[in-house]
Amino acid sequence: MKKFTLMCFFSILLFSCEKSLPYVPDNEIPTWLKTRISQDDQIIKQSPNSGVAYGAWLRYKWQNENYFEYHNILSVSSSFPIPFSVNGDSLIVISGGTNSDYWTKKCCKQYVWKAPNY
Repeated sequence: MKKFTLMCFFSILLFSCEKSLPYVPDNEIPTWLKTRISQDDQIIKQSPNSGVAYGAWLRYKWQNENYFEYHNILSVSSSFPIPFSVNGDSLIVISGGTNSDYWTKKCCKQYVWKAPNY
């Protein structure tokens, strides 16, 4: 019984720990995105309850390239955010188009930046 209780305890501990994603190193964040994040930080500083305080920038890999997406838990558009390339160009993802497998084949999710309420 003691062994069973101990196993249950460690199982609960293992599954209850929040799994945090790794952050993208600063030198891998494009300049255009650093500018955007800086602007978002200023907005949050001036208005801590703004919608920006519920957002995050994430990086994914797809076809050996990095793409960045802005997610906001208050926004419906977070279901299908616009992916941006390292150069800041938006990736057009149309069903049946050349980029249509982006949503199913992207991988390697990493945080770039997280707002306080995300």
